[in-house]
Order: sequence, then structure tokens, then C-alpha cells
Amino acid sequence: MLIFQLIIVQVVTFIALVFVLRRLLFTEASLQVKRLKALNAENEKKQEELRKKIAEQEAEYNDKIKKAEEDAMRVKEDAMREIEKQRAQAQERAKEEAEKIISQARNGKEKMREEINAELEEKAVSFACTLVKEAFDEKIYKNAHDELVDGIIHGLEQIDAKKISHKVNTAEITSPFSLGAQEKDKIKKILSKKADRTIDLKEKEDKDLIAGVVIKIGDLVIDASLANRLDEAKQRLGKG
Repeated sequence: MLIFQLIIVQVVTFIALVFVLRRLLFTEASLQVKRLKALNAENEKKQEELRKKIAEQEAEYNDKIKKAEEDAMRVKEDAMREIEKQRAQAQERAKEEAEKIISQARNGKEKMREEINAELEEKAVSFACTLVKEAFDEKIYKNAHDELVDGIIHGLEQIDAKKISHKVNTAEITSPFSLGAQEKDKIKKILSKKADRTIDLKEKEDKDLIAGVVIKIGDLVIDASLANRLDEAKQRLGKG
């Protein structure tokens, strides 16, 4: 009987122990599940906030790009309007000056005609330069510029070396366009060979030359610019 009671006590104790352990395991599992759910909810919240921030940043970036494009287009349009305005003003001034000269030539006496002719001769090159710039685009007189530069490079070969002062070591080159490295190298080599010493080049830009180049080394000046060609043509016409 005692043994039977001990067995019953052990069975009850075992069942109670199993129940307690099961209860503990269930409680711990519930806590872990709650913790995981909380972490998952927090993670989803952070992901949602991150998605919102990314969307806001993308929208802000797109707005900035759009604004920059609009600003660039406005700047371009303003520049084109200003260019057209200046061109129209230049043409109008040229037209007004021409009409003034024609009116003076028709209504004036011989002395006035002589004064007008003298004024025309003085302004002929400048006026011709203006017409060339207005009538042709930059590509055309850039081609003329290249041909004139090639011509002066060839012409430098024919220059008497005695004309180059022995006191000068720098040649000044004036041009409406920057010379290419190959062109500058050719000019430098020819001048250095003629002078029997190294001649450095100093570049200047002058859009009034239209095309070509002017080389000055000491007292020697070689003018192969289109403006000079127009001036020479004016003088020939005047003599004729």
C-alpha cells in the first residue's frame, strides 16, 4: 500500500512538473513572439519612414533638375534675344549712317562731297568689317582665318633674317582666334631659325581683325589680317 502511494505521489509530482515546465515554456514563447512582433512592427515603421524620405528626396531632386533646366532655357533665350537685339541695332545704325551719307552726297556741294569721301575712306575698313561680321557666320571667316594663317607661315620662310632685331626674343601674335598648337609651333620654329635663337610667342586676341594674324617682332610687323586686306583694297580703289 505504501509503495502504491509513493507511485501515486511520484506520478502527481511528475505531472505537476510537466505542467509547470510547459507553462514556463509557453510563457517564454509568448514573450518571444510578442518581442518579435514588436521588432517587426518597428522595422516596418522604419522602412516606411525610409521610403517616405527617399520619395521626398527624389521629388526634391527632380524639382531642382526641372528648375535648373528652366533657368538654363531662360538664360539661353535671354542671350538669344540680346544677340538679336544687338544685331538689329548694328544693322539699324549701319543703315542710318548709310542713309545719312547718301543724303549728304546728294544735297551737298563739292566740298561736302570731298569731306564725305574722306570720311568714307576713313570708315570704309571698319564698315566693311562690320558687314563681313553681319553677313557671314563665324565658321566662314574662321576658314578664311585658317587660310591666312597658313599663308603667313609660308611667307615667314621668305623673310630676310636681317630684319629681325637681335635684341628681341619675343614675338607678339595678335589674332581674332586662338592659334592651334601646331600653328604656333611652326611660327616659333621659323622665327627661331631665322633669328638663330629661341623666339618665344606672346598671344593677344583682337576680334576687329576678323581673320588672319599680325606678327610683331621688334620693329618688324607682318600684317596678314583680313582687316588689313580690306584696308589695302580701299587704298587701291582710292588710287584708281
